[in-house]
Amino acid sequence: MTGLPVLGLERVSVRFGRAIALKSVSLEVGAGEVVALVGESGSGKSTLLRAVLGLVPVAAGRIEIAGTESTRARGALRRRLWREVQPVFQNAGGSLSPRLSLLETLVEPMRAHGMTPAAAAGRARELLSLVGLGHVDPGARPGSLSGGQRQRVAIARALALSPRLILADEPMSALDVSVKAQVAELLLAIRDRTGTAFLIVSHDLALMAHMADRIAVLDEGQIVESGPAMALARAPVHPKTRELCAARLDPFDALEASA
Repeated sequence: MTGLPVLGLERVSVRFGRAIALKSVSLEVGAGEVVALVGESGSGKSTLLRAVLGLVPVAAGRIEIAGTESTRARGALRRRLWREVQPVFQNAGGSLSPRLSLLETLVEPMRAHGMTPAAAAGRARELLSLVGLGHVDPGARPGSLSGGQRQRVAIARALALSPRLILADEPMSALDVSVKAQVAELLLAIRDRTGTAFLIVSHDLALMAHMADRIAVLDEGQIVESGPAMALARAPVHPKTRELCAARLDPFDALEASA
């Protein structure tokens, strides 16, 4: 881990009725670090992100955001922590309002947190440029954009409040192979430029080996293996990690093969 932790989970468990979705999970994300949480569908990856966002209750354990415990945060403290952590969802089309223009989509969270209209509009145009959409009409609606462009808008919206951490839930799985690689490179460029940390949920260990500083493998609600990304991908120990390594979905490999 590099830098001080912006996110810390200590023995976090989540239950849905009698079912245990997360079992004593401990994980840290450092400032400016990219950490991948890799596992199959149903392994608990999205539940972990929802727990960090406060969308599901934690049955046991502790979650800290930027050094502040968030599990019991309420009111003004919860609002402040929401600025520190922002989500990017898998289906950008479903997470963007079809009635709002790109400019309105980006301005909305900034205005909700007290920014003036002029400052918010200026920041929105900076964000569109940052995600490679500076040439697109800010008055356009999401429906007029490609899937990759909509995901770039979702990323820009997540950056609107200058968070320390972005939680990205399968942000590239719905995209074409070449677009996946472009969005992956964009996320890394944003990290390098802004210092924003990322916790990325994915089932594609090969892609995460290219992107992440560290990988944690989740299976049946437990982290079964973790370590430096490329080292873990090259020499997996746990059977589930080996299984995920065998399912090579890496878009960078596909692009190199077609070159």
